[in-house]
Amino acid sequence: MPVAGGSIAAQTKYHYEDHDADVVSEAPPVQNTWYEVFYAEDVRLIWCRFLQANDEAAVKAIAVRWTIDGQVYFSTVGIVNNTPTYVYRNWLPSAAGTGGLSFDPDKHLAAYYTDKKGKDFKVEIRITDVPGTNQTLVCHCVRETLEET
Repeated sequence: MPVAGGSIAAQTKYHYEDHDADVVSEAPPVQNTWYEVFYAEDVRLIWCRFLQANDEAAVKAIAVRWTIDGQVYFSTVGIVNNTPTYVYRNWLPSAAGTGGLSFDPDKHLAAYYTDKKGKDFKVEIRITDVPGTNQTLVCHCVRETLEET
């Protein structure tokens, strides 16, 4: 078989490398203080979930902010005490940084939507209500990063 003349550049292979879950666990969290879950480059976010718990078993408003390649997605939701809630990027525009995220306690629904990629990716969380007694705020995100082989 004939071969074209000239040099052939070697191909560089890339793959996504798995990471342990990034975790924020604040007890007690400070009201309206953003807690960074992770900030990384070349990310594929697999899933992200959070929960809040307090002795009063009260619903508390939790805000989540994703910044992906400079685009901000931000939303707040009241979360039932000690109920894991998943966050995912929906189909809506960011609305100047105040939309584009949805929340659901159903991990299957979240897993369907979450596979989100970005060259520059940051996830942050905060409690916007007054913290309750023995208040905790927890967030877990599972991601992969693009690595050269």
